[in-house]
Amino acid sequence: MSKSDKRVHLIINADDFGMSNRFNDCIIRLLAEKKITSTTVMVNRISDSQKVKVQELRYLMETHDISVGLHIEFTYDRYLEQVCDQHRKFIDLFGVGPTHLDVHKEHLHRKYHSIVAKFCRNNELFFRNHGRKYTGVATTAKKYFYGSVDEFESIDKWLKGLATSKCYELVFHPGRYDPYCFSSLNRERERDIDYIERIYENLEMYNVQLASFNRFKELQFA
Repeated sequence: MSKSDKRVHLIINADDFGMSNRFNDCIIRLLAEKKITSTTVMVNRISDSQKVKVQELRYLMETHDISVGLHIEFTYDRYLEQVCDQHRKFIDLFGVGPTHLDVHKEHLHRKYHSIVAKFCRNNELFFRNHGRKYTGVATTAKKYFYGSVDEFESIDKWLKGLATSKCYELVFHPGRYDPYCFSSLNRERERDIDYIERIYENLEMYNVQLASFNRFKELQFA
């Protein structure tokens, strides 16, 4: 067993790329500094004013070991149609398909997760572990951990309780306050950056090796 196998493999994903250029700035910086390893894009929110940030993300996709996924938004009743449409938009934006999919405000759409899971299975994509595993769909060892919380102590406890030689996902919503963005998380996003910095400074203490969904098959944790 290699030294790598004896560590916790952690994907740190930033949700909501595309919601705000201020959020995008922070996500790009954290990816470039290798403090996070993944992000998911809200393709229906991408505007002409975000073209530069999309290009910056495309560059990081080519030069860094990061995964870039699709953050599915459901706004009407034809769920598979929305998944397919947003998947096509992602390819139009980035020239390649997403590495993984997850669901925005997933607690409101749990009964439609199976539709997303089937799409992932048919297209050999990873699906965020929202608390249920689906046959033939690659995902992490346990349900993702929601890092956008009031106190760091719960994150600390979760990290210290992870088993080695398995892969997990920790989800944040980093950004700078944007007064023009109507998000349930806005000022709190700067707190998320502090949490990410704190984890990065203590990777050895947590016995964590950062990973991306790109390495998932190589690590054989699916």
